[in-house]
Amino acid sequence: MSNFILRNIPTDLLVQLKREAKRLNISVNALILQMIKRGFGVTGKKIVYHDLDHLAGSWSSTDEKNFEENTQYFQRK
Repeated sequence: MSNFILRNIPTDLLVQLKREAKRLNISVNALILQMIKRGFGVTGKKIVYHDLDHLAGSWSSTDEKNFEENTQYFQRK
C-alpha cells in the first residue's frame, strides 16, 4: 500500500472529519479512505437510498395516467 500526505486541510473540514470518524468509531484515515472509495464508486457494496421511500405507493390512478401520457414520448424507438 502506498501513503501520501494531505496538506492544507481547512480547520472546519478537519473538525467535521474528526466528528464523523468519532461517530462511526473509526479513524480519520479510515473515514477518508471510505469517502474516496465511495466517491469513485469502488466500495464493492451496492448503496441503497431511502430518501424517496415516502413516495412509494402514493400515486393515485389519475397520477399514474398522467405520468403514462406524459412519458409516452420516451417509449418511442
